[in-house]
Amino acid sequence: MELRYVDRELEWRCTDASYMQRKLGTQVAKKLKLRIAELRSAGEMGDLLLGTGKWEELSCDRAGQWSARLTANWRLIVRPDDDEPTVLIVEIIDYH
Repeated sequence: MELRYVDRELEWRCTDASYMQRKLGTQVAKKLKLRIAELRSAGEMGDLLLGTGKWEELSCDRAGQWSARLTANWRLIVRPDDDEPTVLIVEIIDYH
């Protein structure tokens, strides 16, 4: 899939390895790289359910978004874009 980002800073966090590690720490950065690779190799959102990222479709105020586990607390939040197969990376958050 093609990846897009909600803002430039989030794009740097997801694409620049040293910036990623500095802002998120080694453990989260390592998992983020894996989840980004999963997104790039997937043909559609359903393919992510077969991967190791524990992807899940969210509900309520996050309806239409998907979450992937980075660590016990950190998640990568994405949303399928109108232009399939494009995914918009929304945020990296500790929401627990």
